[in-house]
Amino acid sequence: MPFLISLLIIQTTFSQTLPGYLIKGTLIDSASSKVIEFATISILDDQEQVVALTYSDENGFFKSTDIKTGSYSLSLSFVGYRQKRLAFKITSTAPYDFGTIKLISDVKQLDAVTVTGVKQLVEQQPGMLIYNAEKDISNTGGTAADVLRKAPILNVDAAGNVTMRGNSNLRILINGKYSGQMARNAADALNMMPAGSIKSVEVITSPSARYDAEGAAGVINIITKKGNQSTSGTIEVVGGNLEQAINPRIAVNRDKWNISSTLHLHRFRNKELSSLDRTTFENGVETGKVRQEIVRDNAKPHSSGDVQIEYQADSANVFNFSVNGWLGNWPQNSEQQNSRLTPDGQIIDQFYQSVKTKAPNKGIDLNLGYTKKFKKPGEELYLMAQHNRSIDDFNYNATQRDDEQFLVYREINDNTTHNREWTFQGDYILPLTPSGKHALESGVKAILRNVGSDYQVQASENGTPDKLSIVSARTDRFDYRQDVLAAYSQLKFKWSGGWALHAGARMEGTFLEGDQRDAGVHFTSNFWNFVPSATIFKKLDANNNLTLSYTKRISRPSIWDLNPNRDSQDPKNIVVGNPSLKPEEVNQMEFTYALQTNSDLFLNISAFGRKTNNSIESIVTMDAEGVATTTKQNLASNAQYGVNFSTSFSLLPDWKINSNANIRQARFKSGALGIDNKGMAWGLNINTSLKLPKNFSVQAYGDYDARSIELQGFEGAWLYYSFSAKKELPARKLTITLTTVSPFGAYRPQKEVVSSPEFYSIMRNQYLMRSVKLSLNWEFGGLFKQGSGRKINNDDLKNVKQGG
Repeated sequence: MPFLISLLIIQTTFSQTLPGYLIKGTLIDSASSKVIEFATISILDDQEQVVALTYSDENGFFKSTDIKTGSYSLSLSFVGYRQKRLAFKITSTAPYDFGTIKLISDVKQLDAVTVTGVKQLVEQQPGMLIYNAEKDISNTGGTAADVLRKAPILNVDAAGNVTMRGNSNLRILINGKYSGQMARNAADALNMMPAGSIKSVEVITSPSARYDAEGAAGVINIITKKGNQSTSGTIEVVGGNLEQAINPRIAVNRDKWNISSTLHLHRFRNKELSSLDRTTFENGVETGKVRQEIVRDNAKPHSSGDVQIEYQADSANVFNFSVNGWLGNWPQNSEQQNSRLTPDGQIIDQFYQSVKTKAPNKGIDLNLGYTKKFKKPGEELYLMAQHNRSIDDFNYNATQRDDEQFLVYREINDNTTHNREWTFQGDYILPLTPSGKHALESGVKAILRNVGSDYQVQASENGTPDKLSIVSARTDRFDYRQDVLAAYSQLKFKWSGGWALHAGARMEGTFLEGDQRDAGVHFTSNFWNFVPSATIFKKLDANNNLTLSYTKRISRPSIWDLNPNRDSQDPKNIVVGNPSLKPEEVNQMEFTYALQTNSDLFLNISAFGRKTNNSIESIVTMDAEGVATTTKQNLASNAQYGVNFSTSFSLLPDWKINSNANIRQARFKSGALGIDNKGMAWGLNINTSLKLPKNFSVQAYGDYDARSIELQGFEGAWLYYSFSAKKELPARKLTITLTTVSPFGAYRPQKEVVSSPEFYSIMRNQYLMRSVKLSLNWEFGGLFKQGSGRKINNDDLKNVKQGG
């Protein structure tokens, strides 16, 4: 880092010493006075060479600081308007304000056809990639999981679990804030959010000091749509063989008030076929086999809704309030055939197990925020508070029968988890120069989290399968308190010559306390973490830039990692939490080249390296009867490095393609377990769309992920593909979309291999993916746009797959 800072100082010294100059203005329609969003603004020198390129934002405002003294011309262009050129000169350090610029419409309308500007599907911003989901027709009628599947750098597996560069330790935010519905299972939570409500997805690969220290792999921020007309909204109805949904949205804008609301009613079906083959060893000699055939077929009804209210008292004071609630049931019913065999294949024991589960959950998020803008340009204060409350149940009733279908064993496990959480946060931005190019940002945050898990197990005894009694050794109450206090500061510098530096640090104190009531176990743990981060940015010219970043992150275990309740719904694959887990620590570096041109070409290439110490990993152990027990432990480290490639371009004006590719080397090591597992992983997806005459459009998407290495084995390759066709009826503001997934094969296979010197286990899963759905979307009151209020973002807990 000192070497990089020295290079920065040398470059700054020998570069142009004059500061950049602020060019700004606002674009509006000459007839309607409505703002013009996403227009292209090019700044050309006296040689007609482009020296800077920018775009108008959602308020029609544009600015650029990347020019020096001299004579220039401003070129403004947008689909449906006459191109405009304005000459100007820069002679002093004072900002040059064009004020309001009016563009004249140059569109002939026939049969109510509207011509609008089109944003790129993928865009580059400092520190992040932005996927404009609203421009992707295949997202219509889907959920947030479908949207993230197409976002750059991300991977979504068959179960809906999201990873970034092979790491699931990331934070998923909604409008900049953490939602409690993500706590238990992010895959399920993403299905609670309709794709039609999503405007864009920000993929933040190297979070700055402003973000919580949690989320080592990165941060995903889902931006939702809001209304900018007096009244606007949509009603979406989805029908298909695997899912059905109704998604109304409405927004009202009155003077100083902006109110929007979304409701999501959704039901989808998951069907999965699994077969397990497991062989056990002792001193290298085979001792037995376990075989399983499992069928899971579950319908999962759920709903969610939110209301967001923003009140702008004046230009300097903005208040916002939001409430988000959710309610659903996520059963995991299964029918299992279990066999234990001798090494030569003779059956020792065989039984059938039927599992009925109930997994309802409900919760609510309350957010309150205040933004204060001071007279000094760029000086701002943010104050925020959030309260989350949720109840998650996971109850199963398991019955075992022999070959003659006589009941031999029964077990009931009831587990109820209550989560209560308060968050308070304040951020302050202080400009260090009149131009605002240099600034100091500081903030404090407190998260007060209390979780309680009541679990009770009843089981039958030998000889009396129809009578149940409480198993005291597996019945208890686990209470867990986790308080986090944090403070951060970061400096942001921007110099002429295209150099910029963001450097900061965050200090977090974590205070843990846990109790197992009946077992009499009590533990406390307090620790502090210093989390530095730095990003150096070099703008080579108007279209090309380089970024080098470093960040250090931590991962705290969640209640689902810690909960000691023993989940035995699958008697051959038991899952149990570990209250003794400690946080893991991650160091990550990234170097990125980005190209974005006015000709609709986008390219992003990034090389990264990541080292995780004290890694939280799932460890599988085996007993003499071939029963596997999985628990999280701090017994390993892992290192990963690789390259990501993302691009978006147009082959023809109406034919667009975007693609993402990645390749990485992973290595997992555990001295305690004697494991050193390494290997390559890669993935590729391609998304292409074509506009046809008469408001038709079609799209195809494919994603292939090769096998990926894990601590004790690997996860097999995975293929996903879909086709979509859309018909727009502008006069009626109606859109009809037909989408099919995996039409050439009902089930998509994926296998998981776990092994050690004591066993070798292979699970072959088949997921029912073939589906067809028809979506009808009726829109009224105009388009949508995003508000400006800032929200809480608790990004400090590690996601896990399992519940209970």
